[in-house]
Amino acid sequence: MTLPDFGLTTDSELKTAVRDATSYDDVEDELPSTQLDGLVEDAKREMYGRTGSQQWYADVNYGQALKAWTCIVVKAAVENINIESYSIADESISLSNADPEDSHQIQLWMNQVSRALDQAEDAGFERSQDLSFSNTSAYIG
Repeated sequence: MTLPDFGLTTDSELKTAVRDATSYDDVEDELPSTQLDGLVEDAKREMYGRTGSQQWYADVNYGQALKAWTCIVVKAAVENINIESYSIADESISLSNADPEDSHQIQLWMNQVSRALDQAEDAGFERSQDLSFSNTSAYIG
């Protein structure tokens, strides 16, 4: 099957799509390219573990599932700050990470992953039981 023009066909296109979706730039305090490389590989391992397929660029839906899952992995890596509060002199600052149940981005990406995996036809899944992902985390930044 020939993918439409908007289908992801390479790791480079995947990384561009992830940066577009997350708005994280290739800078040290956001998401250096070397870190993104590792996170993409981690997302691929998770997808392969679920499906038994490495054909993420053969099916537009499987590519979309990989992109959405990579966005979640990236967001967790970049924004995972577990500081509740700190004080400087007589000033105190409280921080709280987003609850994934309240994060519209996380919910959107989780829905994209599940829908895309359910609709992928040409990805050659060896494993097909319960491909949908669900958000069971109590903590993703």
